[in-house]
This record gives sequence, C-alpha cells and structure tokens, in this order.
Amino acid sequence: MDAGLSRRSRRLGGEAPGGAGAAVAPAARREEAPRPLIRPAPRSAVFFPLVVLVAILPGLVALNSWDLTPPGPLWGLRALAVLDDGLVVDQVPAADAIGPVGEAAAFRAVSYQPPLYAWLAAVGMGLSSDHDPMGSVLPSYVAGALVVMLVYLHGRLWRGGGVGFAAALLLGFNPNLLLRMQQATPTTLAVAATTAALLCYGWHLRARRDLIRSSLWTRPSVWAVAEGSCLGLALLTLDAFALVVVPIAALHAVYIGADRSRNPSTRLRPRPRGLAAPRRVPWPRRLARRLGAGTVDALLVAGMAALLAVPWQVLMFRSHGWEALSGLAFPSWGGGSSLLARLFELAPVTLPLGVYGAARAFRLGLLDDENTPETVGGAFWFLWLCVAGLLPAVWPAGPHGTMELFLLVPLSLLAASTIADLVNRRIPVRALIALAPATAFSVLWWASVDLRGAVDDLTHGRATATTALGVHLAFDLAVASIVLTRKLEIWSRHRDVHQRIVLAVFLLTVLFITVGTGVREVVFRHSETHELLALRTMILRRNRERPFETLSVVRSDLGAATPAAAGMNPDLAAIDGSSAAPATDAAFTGGWLRFILRTALPHLAQHDLKTVDELLVEPDGQRLIIFTGAGERPSYPVKSKLRLEAIHPGRTGILDAYATASERSARR
Repeated sequence: MDAGLSRRSRRLGGEAPGGAGAAVAPAARREEAPRPLIRPAPRSAVFFPLVVLVAILPGLVALNSWDLTPPGPLWGLRALAVLDDGLVVDQVPAADAIGPVGEAAAFRAVSYQPPLYAWLAAVGMGLSSDHDPMGSVLPSYVAGALVVMLVYLHGRLWRGGGVGFAAALLLGFNPNLLLRMQQATPTTLAVAATTAALLCYGWHLRARRDLIRSSLWTRPSVWAVAEGSCLGLALLTLDAFALVVVPIAALHAVYIGADRSRNPSTRLRPRPRGLAAPRRVPWPRRLARRLGAGTVDALLVAGMAALLAVPWQVLMFRSHGWEALSGLAFPSWGGGSSLLARLFELAPVTLPLGVYGAARAFRLGLLDDENTPETVGGAFWFLWLCVAGLLPAVWPAGPHGTMELFLLVPLSLLAASTIADLVNRRIPVRALIALAPATAFSVLWWASVDLRGAVDDLTHGRATATTALGVHLAFDLAVASIVLTRKLEIWSRHRDVHQRIVLAVFLLTVLFITVGTGVREVVFRHSETHELLALRTMILRRNRERPFETLSVVRSDLGAATPAAAGMNPDLAAIDGSSAAPATDAAFTGGWLRFILRTALPHLAQHDLKTVDELLVEPDGQRLIIFTGAGERPSYPVKSKLRLEAIHPGRTGILDAYATASERSARR
C-alpha cells in the first residue's frame, strides 16, 4: 500500500507523504502551471463587438442618403446660429434675419426647443472647414447607433447577451430607425437619452435587490445619479418627452411591491426582542431611513435632472416670458392612425413575435413568485410597451416621431425574447401555427399598398369587383399558410430533428426579411437633397474663383411660401421629423435653400425678392441669384443687362442659379 502511494505521489510530481518535498509540491505545481497572457472573456462579451458593427454599419451606409426633409434644415440653421453668430443659449433672435414670415415663424418655433441637438450639430459642422451640411446629421446618426447598443445592454441586463444581440439586430436594421438617423432632428437623441435613463433604472434596481456593495458601480446611489443625468440630458433634448420615464418606473415599482406582498419571503423581518437597541446614528442617516432608500434615490434622480435641464428653461423664460413654453406644442402629424396601424408600420416583421413576447411576459409576471430577473425584466418591457403605446392618446400634441421610435425599443426586446425562447425550446413548435401566418400577413400588409387600399375601400363601402377579388386572394393565402403550418407541425411532432429544421427555417426567414428591409432603406436616395448638394458644390467652386458680393433669392411663389405650402404644418408639424415634406414647387422654401446657402456663403446676407424687376435696383458686383418655384425667369435682355450666366440648371426649372458672368463670357 505504501509503495502504491509513493508511485501515485511520484506520478503527480511530488514525493511520498511525510517526505521532504510534500510541503513544496503544491507550490511547485502552481509555479509550473502556465498562465494565459489574456484572461479569457465570458461568452457574453463576444456579442458586443458584433453589436457595435450592427449599430454602426447600417447607419453609416444610410448617411450616403441623408435627408434634408424639414425641419432638418431649421435645426441646421439653429446650429449655424450657435457656430457663427455666437448665440449659444438663445437662438430665437436669429429669426429676425429671415425675410419670409412663415419661414421665420417656423425657425422661431424650433428655437424654443431645448438646445442640446443644436449644440452637437454645431460641433459636427465645425469639424469641417466649409461647414459641411452632413455635420448636422452626425448627432442623429451617433444617437441612433447608441440606441442599438443600449437595447443590447437592456437585453443583457435581464435575459443575457443572446437576447440583447437579437434585439440589437432587429432594431439596427429597422427601416424606421435608419430613416430617423438620416434626418437632422433630435428624435434619435431624445430616444437614446431616455433609453439610457431606463437602463440606469434597471441597474439601480438590480443593485438594490442584489445588496452587493463590493465596488462603486454596484451602489444604488451611483446609478440613481446616472439615471438623473440621462434624464436631464433627455429633457435638454426635447421638451417634456423624457418624463415618460416616470410612469414606467412607477408602474414597475408597484409591480415589484405587489410581488413582495404576495411572496412573504421577500419582506423585511423585524428585530427579535431581547436584543440591544443599536447605537444612536446621525440625523441625516435617520432621516434617510425614515424616508426610505427609494425616496432618497428618487430625490437624487430628480435633483440631477433639474440641475441639467432647469437652468436653460429659466434663462429662456426670463428672455421671452410665457412664449418660451410654446416649445411644448409639438406637431400633430402622424397622430391620426391607430395603434395597430402604427405597429404595422414600425415593425412589420417582428410584430407577431413582439406581441407574443408581451403576452408571455404578462403571463409569467402573474404566475412566477420567485421574482427572477427574467420575470422582472419581462414585466418591465411589457409596462414600457404599454406606456409607449398609450402615450399618443394621452399626449395627442406630442412628438409622434419620437414616440414611435420609443415604442419600437420594447417591441424589439420582447420579439428578441420570443426568438430566444424558441431557440432554447421553451416555446413549443406548435406556437408557430399562429406566429408564422401572422408574420407573413404582417409583412404582406406592410409591403402591399394595394392590399391596404383594398381593405380600406371594402371597409368604407367603395369596393369594386377587382377590390373584392384582391381581398379574397389575400384571405386565401392566409388560410393556406395556416394549413401549411399545421401540416409542418404534424410532420415534426414526434421528431426532434424535424422540429429543429422548422424552427431554423422560420427564424432564418425572419432574419433575412429584417436585414432585407433595412438594406432597402439605406440604398434610397432623396432627390431634393441631391439637388441642393449639387447646387452647393457649384456655388463653392464659383466662389473660390470669384467671391460673391451679393446673394439674392427670387421667389415667384413667395406669397405661398408658408410652412404649409412648403410641406410643413403651420404649427411646425415636422419638429420631430415624423413626416416628410412633399416635393412641391415651394418645397425649397421650407428652410432647405436657406440652410444650404448659409453653409456655402456664411458671411453673405440673403436678400429675399418677389419679382425679377427688383434685381435691377440691386447693387452691382459679383452676384449670385437663385430662382425658386415654377414662376418667371429673367428674360434675355435682363440677363444681358445684369451680365448673368447660368451656373446650375435646376430640377425641371424649379431651382435655377445664375451668377455674374466673367469678362470672357460677357464678350462672347
């Protein structure tokens, strides 16, 4: 037996028990064991680089087709007022330099909004020497990428990295998000700041529930300060929208309190009798105990938010009085559609998965008494979805574009949780009997304008034989998809391999359609923006050769150049970019042309004229004259007298540019 022990000890690299080397053998083995150069990362950390690529690449490609749809040019003009005129706090006085009354009123309404996006756009445009207009869109693009990353962190917080990556993938290729990232509006920035505040709320809640104080980042007060900071930045981006965090957090706190009352094991136990009373503590700590940790953290959140957002509001109120509160009057475009119609437009591919995930989260929240992170997170996303869905009905004058994007975030998270449960086989394959046909119908409804028009005609009694036939074919396809899914479920009922094949085909189809709809959006090009950028390039090239001395814009339709004629609501219906202005003859008067000319010639004042005859009284020199609208153009005698030559023939004569001819051209 001793010989066996000695052989075993020698085989392990040590000596026999009781020998001289018995005490040093473990240390020797530890020294001989090689250590890795880099500590192995957890499997969830592998997802983050992929999430960064999903967040950056689609939006980066979408920047090639960035859009100048109003009110993007007005926000760009506001950034130029910060950059060139030094109006950092209040940009309302810059409206006095705008001639048309409607355009000045639209710019003034935008200037009453909080200035964070204007500051960031000024930084983006200041990065280039010639104030590149694309710099005004960079904050929107960066904020959209941050929204995708924040969605991943939300999913990782409550369900793990897999759910977070799936949610980021669904949101990163969503056409609605890519469209917002192409526009110079504070929509994505407001959603990013609000989503970050809700993420800090989640970390704050986890820190309080886990009761871990091992480091600074696990203290609830730190996350309360971070939540208040994000909330303050959101309030500094868009008026009052960030307050949507309050009902979401309050309802979730009520849910957690109800769960604690239902589960007695989570209640705090009283101190047993006979124990000595604790020593006297200072009064601030006694006050904190009396108020409760939740109340103190709520005061920290409110204090930090007020510290960031209130000073600008006070300065604006001192300068403009009650008129400064007009920033709360948001546009009404896009508010007439129902919740179901908005959901079809927002997420046509993942809508059935998101609705199923919401129903499952609601059911688990009622039945699960263990209070697991999965249940708490699912209830949090469900309440987020409900509040965001009901927000347009409660606040009909709110920023509907921002509300829609904010609604898309929990819908993507719930859809990702459904995908994860399908992959992990927590949801049976027979659930595809409802999910697959519903997904097919949702995509068909979103892609087919004729089907929506046919159903609308059938509902309002305007149906013809062709309309009825189209609706009948769509109904037959829906029934056929249900029957086919039922056959597949029977085929795979007792064969696990078949079930895996069915699940893989369904999930890969959803992924392919999601990526395909995103790619379809990033390759789109806006013709009006392309026309204006071509004009700016020609102006910069001509100005380098012979600097311009006067800038005149002749608007034959100046009487109709109101925000409504320019594709805008008289109350500035496009503050949040919720709708695109139509390409009418007067579309270039909605701030588009003024923004482009201001970036190309920042030191020249723009003269707005109504007729060609007013050009004859303008001072001589190197002139740049822009004609907008489909009205009159200068005749040959007028062009000869003013020595004008065309430098940019516009789109079908709607936007034409003339400049003072050179001496060589004049001789010809």
